[in-house]
Amino acid sequence: IKSSVKTLNIEVHAGKNIAKLEEKVLMSSMTKNNLNYSVEVDGKEVMINLTNYLPAAEEQIVKDEVNGKRILELMVSSGGRGKTIYLEEDSHYDAGAFMLTFNHKSHGDVGKPVFKLEVDERGEIKSRTDFEIKTLSMTTREEATLSKGVNDFTKKMLYQFNGNSVVLKENHEKSVMKLVSSSLKTVSGKPELLSFDVKVGDKVEQIDLFAYAGRVGEVKRVKIGDVEVAFKLGAKIIPLPFSLKLIDFKLERYPGSMSPSSYASDVELTDNSEEIKDMPYKIFMNHVLDHRSYRFFQSSYDQDEKGTVLSVNHDPGTWPTYIGYILLTLGMLWNLIDKNGRFQKLLKGARKLQNTTVAILLTLFALLSPSDLQAAKLPALDANQTKMIHAYDEEVVSEFGHLVIQDSRGRMKPIDTMAHEIIAKLAGKSTIYGVEPTSMMLGMTVDPKKYQNIPMIKVDHTRIIKELGIVEGTKYAKFSDFFTADGQYKLAKQINDSVRKKPLDKNLYDKELVKVDERLNVAYMIYTGMLLQIYPAPNDANNKWMNPQDAIQKFPKEIAEMSRMMTVYLFQGAGIIQETGETEKFHKAIELIKLYQKKFGAEVIPSESVIDVEIIYNKLGLLGKLVPLYLLVGIILLIAAFVNIVKPNPTLKYIMMASWGLMIAGFIVHVASMAMRWYIGDHAPWSNAYESIVFIAGSTVVAGLIFARKSPFTLGATALLAGITMGVAHMNFINPEITNLVPVLKSYWLMIHVATIISGDGFLGLGSILSLMVLILFIIRTNNDNPRNENIDRSIKELTNIAEMSIIVGLFLMTIGNFLGGVWANESWGRYWGWDAKETWAAVTILVYATILHLRFIPKLNNPFAFNVASLWGYSTVIMTYFGVNYYLSGLHSYAAGAPIPLPSWVIPSVIALFVLTLVAAKSLKNIKVVFMVLSPLILWVAGLLFMLKY
Repeated sequence: IKSSVKTLNIEVHAGKNIAKLEEKVLMSSMTKNNLNYSVEVDGKEVMINLTNYLPAAEEQIVKDEVNGKRILELMVSSGGRGKTIYLEEDSHYDAGAFMLTFNHKSHGDVGKPVFKLEVDERGEIKSRTDFEIKTLSMTTREEATLSKGVNDFTKKMLYQFNGNSVVLKENHEKSVMKLVSSSLKTVSGKPELLSFDVKVGDKVEQIDLFAYAGRVGEVKRVKIGDVEVAFKLGAKIIPLPFSLKLIDFKLERYPGSMSPSSYASDVELTDNSEEIKDMPYKIFMNHVLDHRSYRFFQSSYDQDEKGTVLSVNHDPGTWPTYIGYILLTLGMLWNLIDKNGRFQKLLKGARKLQNTTVAILLTLFALLSPSDLQAAKLPALDANQTKMIHAYDEEVVSEFGHLVIQDSRGRMKPIDTMAHEIIAKLAGKSTIYGVEPTSMMLGMTVDPKKYQNIPMIKVDHTRIIKELGIVEGTKYAKFSDFFTADGQYKLAKQINDSVRKKPLDKNLYDKELVKVDERLNVAYMIYTGMLLQIYPAPNDANNKWMNPQDAIQKFPKEIAEMSRMMTVYLFQGAGIIQETGETEKFHKAIELIKLYQKKFGAEVIPSESVIDVEIIYNKLGLLGKLVPLYLLVGIILLIAAFVNIVKPNPTLKYIMMASWGLMIAGFIVHVASMAMRWYIGDHAPWSNAYESIVFIAGSTVVAGLIFARKSPFTLGATALLAGITMGVAHMNFINPEITNLVPVLKSYWLMIHVATIISGDGFLGLGSILSLMVLILFIIRTNNDNPRNENIDRSIKELTNIAEMSIIVGLFLMTIGNFLGGVWANESWGRYWGWDAKETWAAVTILVYATILHLRFIPKLNNPFAFNVASLWGYSTVIMTYFGVNYYLSGLHSYAAGAPIPLPSWVIPSVIALFVLTLVAAKSLKNIKVVFMVLSPLILWVAGLLFMLKY
């Protein structure tokens, strides 16, 4: 086996004498590294000193006005394979099928075509060949033929000859090739570079050592006089006291996709010392092989899928570690119930401050979709279009929606689900024109020409609206609006220019242009039937399903004809419905397709009950409708609570009763919807970004219901935070789809570890929002003898106590969740802790909140104001742990992430507003000093984060 830590081996030879040195090497890219060795052999001292370290070394072109040469950056293709090369003046490159030279004299007949590049007297690049060359402009797409001899050699031009090609990407003048680091951290596929000076007497030689992750280093030698020094840097080979033999490697994919569902290694163990020979064992994710304190984990596999990669851990202390976790967990739980503990003292204090009698009343609430509230108004349709899109009755739509389809990632789901996803993608709304998404998708599929003239593609940017030539103020375009009369794509040049820009150079127009182009492509795939993968390929090993066009072309002749016939029946039947309302032919087509699916796709078709539940889940959309409910309860209750402080009012009692009823009803809907997702996806519903945010909102509600009791501020703050959190879950950059699990998540640890740690986020969030309420109370509190100050002071004490209790519970859950994460990591990867980005920021969150709870031991910070400032801003570490890590950093937890997103425009104004609110709440110079004492560590880690994101 190979070690995960790099080892530096040094051998010094002087005559027949040899001196050896071996040391593990751990390098830092942020601080200075000191590696200095002194080796004495045959009376001679050899000094070895580290002079340079690059964590991700690669050759780059660097300007050098003194020693620089002209360097051409070229894309060269030979034998069908393209490669970027850097060709300096007075050099040549052998591309295999031809020779490429640059101001370089030929070494005679090389037996292959020579593509010569040279610089004329005006400094322009020319090509010289003894054969014709075909060219293709990469901007205008114009083709031409160049005769033999000298021709211009320009950028963005493809030069082709004998199946080979050359493209000039860039002409770098006065430059040199230099090893630099592309990142401040190690990057997969790029080597680390360590440069050493080797000194013997007064002579010094330099040597560069490259180390790749997981590879054994190559031996490099340097000789100074009669002393030879051999270096090797890389993984160390560690012998095992027994042997493992791979018998078979099995990779299972999700139906019809390349996404791995699971992979496993069948091995045989032989240990002569324990008289074990060829003992069979299966290793797969979360199922390890334990033998003699060695633990073997399924880590990865070779690209050819014939070999396996196992990670190995030698850990004789697993149970002592687990027992330590258990004892720490018990200690935290005891702290909550200990009568003399901090939590119980806070609880007693909060109960004394709450003096209002509250009843619980269950109330019905109106179901309203937030997406429909915020979306722009759709353009009006003419009478014929309105009649067309409303042609399909509920029974027809239901039958079509119940058909099973396979998506690109291998998930089997009803067409109804894909229809909802498509309409949400195209229009940013749950429904359009009052028509069921499934009905709209059916029409788009069977009658694309007519539906291409219905405005449904959302366009948010006024410049794009002008370029498409649609009416200003309109937010929705037709598919046909994107093309000229002769079929040219109106945005072709703009989208090509935008995609070439670096992410940091893209403005709002570029970003919206990419989104609009993506929506257009989705619409195109619906109109062409590419997404309608309803036909299982007969006897396919991976249960691949195909769309009608592929089925007709690729299936065996008889089955292809059957697929064609069923598709024709389906399309004709839908057309007849629009013309006459007759549904018999359509029903017959649906029945035939279902029989076909059961015949060839029975292994992967979901049960009828799962399909029914998924369609009900889609139609109700309950999670989205909780956003206005929670926000409404929170805003009304908080307004009533603040008014009650200024002028006590008995109506607060009834508002609390109604709020309790609405919150309990909302929570029941919340839990029921998550249960439906669990049943549909067949896994715990907190495995991706959307589900985990929804779970955080649910845990926030739980925290509020536990601590609110008679406190309108606590219940109102709970509802407001839950509403905001649910609103974030339903933003455009969060994907609400039910997805398949990656192999590592197929474990009961998903339910235990993730549920625990996310629940902690909910309690910490409640503490933060309560602290925000307290700071607002500090603002409205006066410094005179106003009678209302008594109510404000009582509310500040009450909310501070509840916020601290919530943070205590949240910190305990977060810490216990981290313990459980260590256990899961040990069971999956063979280590408890690996400084993965998510792990590191979870630890930061724990340390920050532990500090917040202990501020009371610092005399100058032992007051409600300091605690609430720290509590409010401490939640930023939770946000960083969740959103920052998921969307901006990388690591082993990236399976829960979404695509990288730009920093939302409202973030910076929100942070500024909260900072101003904090300063206003401070009022006195003394409290302003407290603000900066509390926030100075926050400012430091934000600066560190920005520095890290930059590199």
